[in-house]
Amino acid sequence: MKFRISFVFALSAIFAGCGGTRLSVDPEWNKAPAKFTVLVSEPYVANSDDVNDDFGSEEAFKLWTVAYLDTAFSSYSSVSHTTKLVNDESFVIVQKPLGDGQIGVPLPVAQKLDDVNGIVVSIHPVRFWREIGMCHNRNGCMNNQSLNVQVLYSIVSLDDSKVLAYGGAYDKSSFTFAMTKGDWEDVIETISKKVVEKTPLEK
Repeated sequence: MKFRISFVFALSAIFAGCGGTRLSVDPEWNKAPAKFTVLVSEPYVANSDDVNDDFGSEEAFKLWTVAYLDTAFSSYSSVSHTTKLVNDESFVIVQKPLGDGQIGVPLPVAQKLDDVNGIVVSIHPVRFWREIGMCHNRNGCMNNQSLNVQVLYSIVSLDDSKVLAYGGAYDKSSFTFAMTKGDWEDVIETISKKVVEKTPLEK
C-alpha cells in the first residue's frame, strides 16, 4: 500500500492538451479474445485512515481491491479473465497520442511477467483520495465529500506486441457524513466499466 499525497493531482493533468478525449481504440480490433488478464499495480491512497476504517488494514485493502476489480470486470465483460496484483516495475509508461495531445499510458513488460500472455489489461497507477467540497452558505451546510479514483490503462496483445486500446479513467462517489465500503465499490465498478467500454471486451 502506498500512501503518498504527492501523487494526487487534478484529473485535468492527465488530459492536458487532449481536447477532452478519454480513450483510444484500434479500429481494426473488432473480435473479442477467449480470455484476458488484468494486471493492476498497488494502489496509492492519500489517507491511510480511510483504508483502515473500512478494511481494517492495508493488506486487506490490497487483496480486496484485486478481488473486487475481478468481480467488477465480470459485470461489464462476458469474456473470461483473471486479475493479478503486480509491482510498478511490471509496467513502462509510454507517451501515446490522444485527441490533440499526448497521454502517458502503462504497457506491460513481458520479461517481468510469468505465465502471462494473450490480451492484457494494464492498470497503473491507481490513485485514491478524499475531496472535501467548499461550503458558502452562511447558515451552515452539510459536509459534502467524495472518494475519488483515477487510473491510466492500456489493453495490449502480448502475442502480437500490439497496443489495442489505452486511456485514462476517473470517477468519484459522494457522501455527506462517513465514507463506507460502498463508496470504494462504486468507483471501482465505474472504472472497470470505462476500461472495457467501446472495445470488444465490453458486454
